Amino acid sequence: MTRGALLAAALLLAGNAAAAPPAGTIRLSPCQLAHPLYSTRVPARCGTLDVPEDRARPDGRKIRLKVAVLPADNPSVKPDPIFVLAGGPGQSITETYPRIAPAFDRLHRERDIVLVDQRGTGGSGLLSCPNIGRADRGVELIPGEAGRMAAECARSLPADLTRYGTAEFSRDLEAVRTALGYGRVNLVGFSYGTRAALAYARAYPESVRTLVLDGVVPFQMVVGNDFDHDAQRALSQLFARCAADPACQERYPRLEKEFEELLARLDRKPEKVRARHPITGEPVDLTVDGDALRQVTMGFLYQSETAALLPPLIRQARQGDLAPIAAQGILAATDIQAGMSRPLQLSVICTEDVPLLADPPPGAAPTFLGNGVRESFRSLCSEWPRSPLDPTFHESPRVEVPTLLLSGEFDPVTPPRWADRAAASLPHSRHVVAPGQGHGVFIRGCMPRVVAEFVKRGTADGLDVSCVERLRPSPIFLDLQGGAP
Repeated sequence: MTRGALLAAALLLAGNAAAAPPAGTIRLSPCQLAHPLYSTRVPARCGTLDVPEDRARPDGRKIRLKVAVLPADNPSVKPDPIFVLAGGPGQSITETYPRIAPAFDRLHRERDIVLVDQRGTGGSGLLSCPNIGRADRGVELIPGEAGRMAAECARSLPADLTRYGTAEFSRDLEAVRTALGYGRVNLVGFSYGTRAALAYARAYPESVRTLVLDGVVPFQMVVGNDFDHDAQRALSQLFARCAADPACQERYPRLEKEFEELLARLDRKPEKVRARHPITGEPVDLTVDGDALRQVTMGFLYQSETAALLPPLIRQARQGDLAPIAAQGILAATDIQAGMSRPLQLSVICTEDVPLLADPPPGAAPTFLGNGVRESFRSLCSEWPRSPLDPTFHESPRVEVPTLLLSGEFDPVTPPRWADRAAASLPHSRHVVAPGQGHGVFIRGCMPRVVAEFVKRGTADGLDVSCVERLRPSPIFLDLQGGAP
């Protein structure tokens, strides 16, 4: 679901990779976890666990799950590890973890970190097709072409794509927990990983000690159904911030109008642009239309730092220079797609969400995304294999597990209201909103310390979160060199 990447310093995680986790049936050996785009490496111990693709046919096709354990560097290690669940759906946690590893330092001092690539991602039977999921393929935005390419992808894969949903992921996690010999675990989920964590806690409440949910996707959310409204809220907040800042208001007195004019221009007539690929340096010829601008804008709103770049990029594009925003769009999309399986993403949302998408009611306020996300998802899923949706899937039973809910004030896809919805069925929860932040706040400021204290205590009661109030959004750029002095 999610496309936003968690930004963190590319540092190695200190730890004792030679220590041994609890006795279990998964054989672990030393390994290095690496991000697909960056040189960051993290020492761990890796192994595999074979599980049935279809548990109703235990003798049928198997999936070999990749498991990585980062043993705590502490002789008095706590028995309850941290299981980290990635977003997307479709991200490989063993590939994305190295970038966020420093934020887990405090947790790792006393507890093992356990990473399980969701089936269909990373080292767990990766589902991949060359014709979908590339950062420079704007054709995915064309509904007809998107549906055709997705159908071709589905036909080319040897897997039963109806067996790659959230419920199966929960069963896989429980199988790994048992095989590693752990008792109760602490779950840290990011974006879609929060839905997976909630599903696991719903299915196996006796196996969960605490939940940390960052960028919350409650069961009540239909992924893609509110992106237009929530993204417009985030963009409007950016425009309001600029209008309230004297330097930004002086430089961009018509920022919102300039954006609307640029979008209308590109909707009328797409424009060709040659830009240098921000990673390879090679020239790239692109066609930028209104949908491409929508996609780039949406991606930039995910993080405070990238949202701050939008005013000068909009201005340059409005004046006819589309190369900077096109190049930055490729960079943002490449970062988002790193470690991502688009087929796994479709296998999840085509069953769990797309059948429940509903068009905006007549008279609804217009948004810059319009109905494009719903139309794109419906097209991509039009011929994608799907299983019948469990009618109870989107229900939220009461879960008694202590839970810390984290939200960014300006999040364009999982704003705080969604965590509030989740809290209604989590009686032992606390919701912390990070001021001025976007999607994914676990790594921000003092948040790692707050999370570590919550996990240590095993309760949110009396938790001091006052330090979070000092967080601020990145200053808006007045030009591509930076903000006001």
